[in-house]
Amino acid sequence: MTSLQIALLQWDISNKRMLKVFESISDEKFFSPIIPDGNSPSWLLGHLADTDDMLLELFGIRQRMYPDLGKIYHHAKGINQSGHLSKQELLAKWKQVLDALDGAFKKMTEQDWLSRHMAVSEEDFAKEPHRNKLNVMLSRVTHKASHLGQIAMQH
Repeated sequence: MTSLQIALLQWDISNKRMLKVFESISDEKFFSPIIPDGNSPSWLLGHLADTDDMLLELFGIRQRMYPDLGKIYHHAKGINQSGHLSKQELLAKWKQVLDALDGAFKKMTEQDWLSRHMAVSEEDFAKEPHRNKLNVMLSRVTHKASHLGQIAMQH
């Protein structure tokens, strides 16, 4: 197994864990803050769907599928905990985003993964080659793990 295959396996495992946890949360707990004045699982799922959707453009794969998610789920902690989509809607959107990412990821070569993402200029990338797609994907795996820890506090 190559290092890239291991990294992609971590991406897949992370997403499967998150989906399993979100699917197991009751509707009552889904919209309730995890801690007082904190985020709810609803916000966390919307936030993850939104940030993964942004990867589509960041990696130059395609335009975002659900740009409106950013208007709802990118806000300060504990603020705007209303107006969220249903758990079923969010799960469906996130699964569609993950399917699009997974399809594109499977076609990417090691050279593609080590290339710059769209938020870094060619000049800056020449100076900082670590600002590549693989590094972003790995940081998203870590990002999801931190949110999984938050949800474990409630679940």
